[in-house]
Amino acid sequence: MASLDPSLAAAARPRLAAPPPSSAGALLLPRSGALLTRGRRRSGRFSCRAGSAASEITKEKNRADPSNSGSVLLRVSLEHQVKYGEHVGIIGSAKELGAWKQHVELDWTADGWVCQLELPGEAAVEFKFVIVSKGGNEKKWEGGDNRTIQLPKGGTLDIVCNWDKTEEPLGPSGTSKVDRAPKHVVPQTAGDVSAANVAPGTDSSSFGGQWQGSEAVFMRSNEHGNKSSDRKWDTAGLGGMALKLVEGDKSSKNWWQKLDLVRRLVSESADDQSRLEALICSAIYLKWIYTGQISCSEDGGHYRPNKHAEISRQIFREIEKMYYTKGISPEDVLVIRKIHPCLPSFKSEFTATVPLTRIRDIAHRNDIPHELKQEIKHTIQNKLHRSAGPEDLVATEAMLTRITKNPGEYDGAFVEQFQIFYSELKDFFNAGSLFEQLESIKESLNDSGLEALSSFVKTKQSLDQVDAANIQVVMKTLQSLSSLRSVLMKGLESGLRNDATDAGIAMRQKVAPL
Repeated sequence: MASLDPSLAAAARPRLAAPPPSSAGALLLPRSGALLTRGRRRSGRFSCRAGSAASEITKEKNRADPSNSGSVLLRVSLEHQVKYGEHVGIIGSAKELGAWKQHVELDWTADGWVCQLELPGEAAVEFKFVIVSKGGNEKKWEGGDNRTIQLPKGGTLDIVCNWDKTEEPLGPSGTSKVDRAPKHVVPQTAGDVSAANVAPGTDSSSFGGQWQGSEAVFMRSNEHGNKSSDRKWDTAGLGGMALKLVEGDKSSKNWWQKLDLVRRLVSESADDQSRLEALICSAIYLKWIYTGQISCSEDGGHYRPNKHAEISRQIFREIEKMYYTKGISPEDVLVIRKIHPCLPSFKSEFTATVPLTRIRDIAHRNDIPHELKQEIKHTIQNKLHRSAGPEDLVATEAMLTRITKNPGEYDGAFVEQFQIFYSELKDFFNAGSLFEQLESIKESLNDSGLEALSSFVKTKQSLDQVDAANIQVVMKTLQSLSSLRSVLMKGLESGLRNDATDAGIAMRQKVAPL
């Protein structure tokens, strides 16, 4: 596949969003997984880069267990966004942390800034995070007192930190292993939302772990404001589709305008090269929007979610026509399939004149406190019906976690209705779990298709339940997956007919990404 011009991607992204990749290669579309994964947790090794020279120190993870050598494997994760060109380091009292003289550079991954270090067991360690400018000439220290942690005697300790929150509890005083969770769930107050898990028994959205935007903030009046005032659009050296995208984003504040920009982009491509460029630009742009790295803001207009659904249908029609164009390249096909999951659903319930009305009924219930009603109304209901965006699903996840944190705190009927609304919203954003997506296409399958679907679900659940890799279970799951994929591909092979019904096109949108 043709590589992506790094200037194209660098100019398209907001300068104050997520940290930059280390090279242009990090922006290439992978064959599987997330579209823009800047780094991965290494399965067999880990690395930290220390000092301004950022020399790589690599250690094998499969060495002797730290618990047997009197040392502790400390795994640090920091959730924080920096300016373009900056990176994050950690510095502290232990020599492994630079002895307050030289920072250890953290690696950027899809899970945030991470680092793993082997430290002496039972040691008391102080540390802080620093932001290092491009070139390493300037450092910005996080505020507050030094972070302190008392290490256990041995084993592995995971800690998840948030910038400037130096008083947050760390280490064995809470638990010897801190499970990482998306930062946008579980509010403690009506203010900022802190981390926890989505409600038990409810599948979290596919946004989980990917969201890089602002944390959800619950409000009791309209305080959404303009979030794009600090964005910069650098068009130096750009041309073609990249220039059109960056110029177009200047006047596209909200989500439907950004979707319409993509619609124009994919509709205007004239030849094979411009088509691939338009698809790549659109795929990256949509992914950054869906993960919050490009934020959406209001422009004073009022458009319900059916506006977004209609534009999504137009984009889907356009790229499906491309998909079945004679002579289309494998590169085009790959990128098209990366676009599908980033488009909102255009099922009939979402193209209705007034879609997603359940949240309105929830906000007017009499069995919940007035303050909570106001927060639901202004944080979710009014915002969603006025200027919907991916941030609304993030806020809904946070609210759901809040109301289910203490079982029995809120009326069961209210919680049930909110969970149903959450499922509807995931459906609209095409952000359901794998099993939820499979459930949504059942009505389009015949008996043999339903049999293949049932077989895959059973084997996949068996695979998820085994503690260690079982080759027989793995092979059985792969075989059932291949059978299901064959059924789905057969249903798509005829292409998109000109006389296809809206319901048929909507079902095709559900099937295509799978």
